[in-house]
Amino acid sequence: MCTISEKIILCTCEIKNVDNLKHYWILFRYDPEQGELFVGEPLGLYEFLQAENPKNTAFLLDKLNTENLFDQPLEFKGKDRLQISIHFKENEYATDFGFEYKNGKWKILEFDFFDWKSEHVEIKEGKIKNALSRKK
Repeated sequence: MCTISEKIILCTCEIKNVDNLKHYWILFRYDPEQGELFVGEPLGLYEFLQAENPKNTAFLLDKLNTENLFDQPLEFKGKDRLQISIHFKENEYATDFGFEYKNGKWKILEFDFFDWKSEHVEIKEGKIKNALSRKK
């Protein structure tokens, strides 16, 4: 079984389209002017994929708050949201981990595409290096 690597790095290098990557991240910024309405129903895979290894969310949260996971320093603002998308080999779909920046710390926040896009805009994205390690 694969787990998230201790050596995970969120790269800030220029990427044209993260949709073609196995592992990627997107930083969203709160924009009260956004106000877009997205209609749809999420697939509901979040809880299922998270349940397979709940330690991954806590691990990422700890790394975000104790280390700089990014290859370059970034400045975060309150209400910023971070989507970390990792495709575990044993799953058909990528697992999306969601976090929100509040009071100088990251907090776990369920990733919901429709909710996030209604009040936030994507400001930065990149690929993830060293995303997985194989557990023996």
